[in-house]
Amino acid sequence: MRIQKTAFIAAAVAGGLWAGLSVAQELQTYPILGGMKEKQPTYGDIENFTIVGYSDLDGWDRPTEIRVSPDGKYAFMASNPPPVDGKNNGGTIADVSDPKNIKVVAHLTNGPTEHSQYINVVGNTLAINQEQLRVRDRSMRGEGTYKPGIRLFDITDPTKPVEKSYFASDEPGDGREGVHGFWTQDHPTAGKIAFLATTKKGYFGNILMIVDINDAANPKELSRWWYPGTCLECGEKPEANWIKNDNGGRMGLPNILVSLHDITSYKNRAYLSYRDQGVIILDITDIKKPTFISQIKWTPPVEANTHSVGMVMPKDGKEYPELLVVEDEINRICPWGYLHILDIRDEKHPNKISTFRLPMNKYCPPDRPGRDFGVHDVDRHIRGNIVFSAWQQSGFWAIDISDPYAPKAAGHFVPPAFTRGGLDYSSADDVFVHDNGLIYFTSNEPGGGLWILKYTPGTKGKVAWNPDQKSVSVTDEPRRADAR
Repeated sequence: MRIQKTAFIAAAVAGGLWAGLSVAQELQTYPILGGMKEKQPTYGDIENFTIVGYSDLDGWDRPTEIRVSPDGKYAFMASNPPPVDGKNNGGTIADVSDPKNIKVVAHLTNGPTEHSQYINVVGNTLAINQEQLRVRDRSMRGEGTYKPGIRLFDITDPTKPVEKSYFASDEPGDGREGVHGFWTQDHPTAGKIAFLATTKKGYFGNILMIVDINDAANPKELSRWWYPGTCLECGEKPEANWIKNDNGGRMGLPNILVSLHDITSYKNRAYLSYRDQGVIILDITDIKKPTFISQIKWTPPVEANTHSVGMVMPKDGKEYPELLVVEDEINRICPWGYLHILDIRDEKHPNKISTFRLPMNKYCPPDRPGRDFGVHDVDRHIRGNIVFSAWQQSGFWAIDISDPYAPKAAGHFVPPAFTRGGLDYSSADDVFVHDNGLIYFTSNEPGGGLWILKYTPGTKGKVAWNPDQKSVSVTDEPRRADAR
């Protein structure tokens, strides 16, 4: 891409669950921007970040989840946020070895009845989810012939992905949608494993299914885990106010959304994002028999909808993370979702120690286009004291957790409005932080794409599209003497 800069003179077994349940006490006050001026940045604002590269991915400009190869040469992106029209449906592989000159090398194309929002890579195996293609009104869906599950590819040569198999996690019917969030891991004893948040006939909402993908051509289910009360075929009964889908937004309390959304794992631990049931920690030492350790939730009394979990990587010889950074996906109602920081040093008794919100979460002003301003995702492997995160129409944010009891804003980039896509707002979906110091962000609305940034404290400016609408110009602004 071309970036112009100008100077301007003048940021499976559910037993024993209840014994380890912690109900977080909601704090009465929240640090807003860490005490900085309570002004929500708008489209085109950038502070403490530098744009290194951008690409519209040859028109596949709605990337969602992103992963980058250990050598930093290739980026792998799902590319189909709902609601969709079926266009550019599947995934993209891009050569990012030169971040200033991003090159698309392959597309993974779905069938006409599936969409993909999630992608993961372990070794030379790429997995992409298969969920029923969404339409704006879910009640208009037919039962269809979609294929719920995951597709597995050999990416020994990322420019020529070879599909090895399709793993069926469910069958179409009864409004079940297939695999949504999922995670892959090189497990300490079991090797390549996929953790799926999937629908399954006979269950209420999404459950955890663990799959052996060591042989990508022959994936095999190993085990499953579900929230107590959701195994219908076992004779369990959901509570009267439980719902398994919120139709893309928050229906609001007293409805409780009970469905696994996503998983993050590390060594012999799995951290489950279970929507209104919060975060559940499982022991996966025996991959064929995951066992419950603990749960922490904060709804009721407040709205929640836990989306995913970022781990602050262990330090000082510790075996497991001591802090989790968790976000709640709350959209279409205000206040929108925000971050929660959990102390899990005593993993049987996790404790919420702080939260982080943007000004919009507090004031909810109708001062700009768009509808979703809350947090969506965070970096899953957090190294150091800066958390990088994606906040939908609020843009991309850096958050300083050096004092985890008082997180502070440390930078932001709100892309300029996607006028090329016909929009008057921009979006932020996912983030991946690489050991090479680069940060990879995805924007999942028409006119969006892939952004590659560096965290550069002390910079500030305005970003605008160039006439080609496929590259940007950055106008530097001087730092205020009172800026923190």
